[in-house]
Amino acid sequence: METRTKQTYRTRLYSFIKNILVECPNCAGKALVDTGDNSIFQPMALNIRVVCGNCGYNKIIERRSNRSRQLIIGAAIDPYFHLPLWLKIEVGSDHLLWAYNMEHLEFLAAHVGAKLRERNGFRYEVKSIGAKLPRWMTAKNNRQEVLKAIGRLKEK
Repeated sequence: METRTKQTYRTRLYSFIKNILVECPNCAGKALVDTGDNSIFQPMALNIRVVCGNCGYNKIIERRSNRSRQLIIGAAIDPYFHLPLWLKIEVGSDHLLWAYNMEHLEFLAAHVGAKLRERNGFRYEVKSIGAKLPRWMTAKNNRQEVLKAIGRLKEK
């Protein structure tokens, strides 16, 4: 595990909204929301689909305006279909740790595990992941518990 991290105050949550792992609404197994090359900042979302490899569930958003949709970002659901995320786990008695995909989970592990989180002269970014993570997750006394939970999610 790295003892320093330099990217967490430059990266935003939007960077991880692709290939989102969710719970299948049909069988509660692992499903994938494939966003393709779509961005939440595009005016139109094209062919975003959720597919379950376990039961074959398949649903597509063929073409819809992002302006008329409610995209929920920063919660334990995917922003397009509002399905519960696959990568979520209770930490302690009252905290929920979640990630959109494995890349997001690795990013969280690097940030939480780092003893030094550098901003490198960049102004304080209030929309960056480093600035948005809750205090319980980044606190030194919770580090090992959070890293263990991340490890369990990686095995899921």
